[in-house]
Amino acid sequence: MKIKLDIVSGFLGAGKTTLIKKLVTEGYKDEKIVVLENEFGKVGIDTDILKNTGVEVEEITAGCICCSSSGDFLSSMEDIINKFSPNRIIVEPTGVAKLSEILRACNDFKFKGLFEVNNIISVLDVKRFDFVSSYSKVFVDDQIAVSKTIVLSKNIGASIKHIEDIYSYIKNININVNIINEDIYNISGQELVNAIENEIQEYDMLKLLNKLDETAETRNPYHFATLEFKTHKLIDYENIELIFKCFEDEDTYGKVVRGKGILQNSEQNWYKFDYVENEIQEENYYKEDIGAICIIGYKLNKKNILKLFD
Repeated sequence: MKIKLDIVSGFLGAGKTTLIKKLVTEGYKDEKIVVLENEFGKVGIDTDILKNTGVEVEEITAGCICCSSSGDFLSSMEDIINKFSPNRIIVEPTGVAKLSEILRACNDFKFKGLFEVNNIISVLDVKRFDFVSSYSKVFVDDQIAVSKTIVLSKNIGASIKHIEDIYSYIKNININVNIINEDIYNISGQELVNAIENEIQEYDMLKLLNKLDETAETRNPYHFATLEFKTHKLIDYENIELIFKCFEDEDTYGKVVRGKGILQNSEQNWYKFDYVENEIQEENYYKEDIGAICIIGYKLNKKNILKLFD
């Protein structure tokens, strides 16, 4: 029996890691799973978070698997299969990966016999859908076009009209896609799996990829960069809030679209923070190693940003 391969795609901060945590700790808890994490950068914050669930995590940090040769991807898949003999592999690409390119890599003849592509999921942030689409339409439309399932995340408080508009946008691109509009935190793992694995009509990967080649815009006007570093410095969450408030000044710091980190405060307690579009959240965390911060955006003035952390 072939190993099942699931791909969980989605733009920066959409909730990919949250969804995967739900799947590995609840939905597929009785399976032997390995997560292949493709971080945007070399500081593996999401990798650290997933390892805290007890699942095996391997990572590729040499660039996005969708825009480099399939060599690293193939090598990583072979290593996972030989090392762990899993029932299922879940791939989490970077938040700026083109899902169609990942599927093309999976369709490479070199992968034949290794696994079968099972769930193809994209996570769309309802709250920030318009904001994200405004500067990453190429990524969003690509993910919608070739997904089997789309999970609408961060939908609490969204108006019915806004949800309906997103449904219409999605269906205009991919009429047959399965859409899940449930709060990830409140749906059970088994309910989530049942919804994701609901059979959709007429899913033909090659047909969708060929159609995308004919119709899609391929050039993205924004070139994302990352600033990342590790630190032993004790930084209180209140100071992180103030620092990220400064990023509203785009002339000085560039456009910051995503920030995340695991740090220790002045009382030596660990916490995790997540920043997306002028909103930041904190969560208690457990860690024994060095702190880490990752900031993603475009036209970043790294020198000015680093001064804020001095």
